Amino acid sequence: MIVRRLLPLLLVCAFVAACTAEPQPDPLPMSVPQWSATPLVSPTPSPSPSARPTSETLPLPYDRTAAVRSRLYTAPRAKVKCGIPVIRTSDWTSTKRYLRAVSSCLDRIWASAFKRTRTYFRPPERKFVRHRVKDPDCGLMPSKEADGTYCNETRTYYVLVERADLRPGGAARVAEVTAHEYGHHLQNMTNISDYMWEEQLATRSKGKKDLLSRRLELQAECFAGVALKTMGDYMPAWWEFRSWYFGTLPGKWTRDHGRLSTQLKWLERGYNSAEPGTCNTWTTPEQKVT
Repeated sequence: MIVRRLLPLLLVCAFVAACTAEPQPDPLPMSVPQWSATPLVSPTPSPSPSARPTSETLPLPYDRTAAVRSRLYTAPRAKVKCGIPVIRTSDWTSTKRYLRAVSSCLDRIWASAFKRTRTYFRPPERKFVRHRVKDPDCGLMPSKEADGTYCNETRTYYVLVERADLRPGGAARVAEVTAHEYGHHLQNMTNISDYMWEEQLATRSKGKKDLLSRRLELQAECFAGVALKTMGDYMPAWWEFRSWYFGTLPGKWTRDHGRLSTQLKWLERGYNSAEPGTCNTWTTPEQKVT
């Protein structure tokens, strides 16, 4: 889930590029798959199609092994070429066209990674909306206060596009939200999200639940960075992505999503490497996922 609504008095311009560009709306938090915060469906994890091996694919691990030794971490850098159009100011049609092109490029990037690791893959469903809509299993989507949410049960991500996004300056934000939600789909396909959910059910500690959620969210940020870098020249400049991570989040979002500075570090980690193997948040010391 993407949620980056900054507390207004703490939002600052940290570098000249972000301050001299056209004014941007307040960013929003990050995102947890809908059920990870407030389950709206049965708590029993649904079996992933990735668990059904074929002659071309290998069976996936479950439990902690799925998170700490995912085969996705061994995938090399993907090389793709994607034609992505620009967003025309105040044009919902061109924004949808842009987001669909970004999503199609994400399909190609991650299908290649899964193929190289002999892991079953199918793309997620995606919905780009101007107002919240009802998912058959996860209820109103995106979640309240969030720009994007992934529904684990229907394998669908939802991205809320606001008026301020209907301009070239909004391209970085909506692309990052889309790439982040796609990261949750990767976690679903590799049983990582099932592991997180089972661990949350097994503990009564709110602190541990939040830590597990942060590991999931920050990994999705890192996967987003991998994909955004892979798209290269088709995406806005790095400073445009970076400019959304200054300020602070309300406490409830910081606790289960991590500080904006931590989110930026993981996004940048994936972006600099362009390799999924740098995104293993599950064996990282707790102080690095705050």
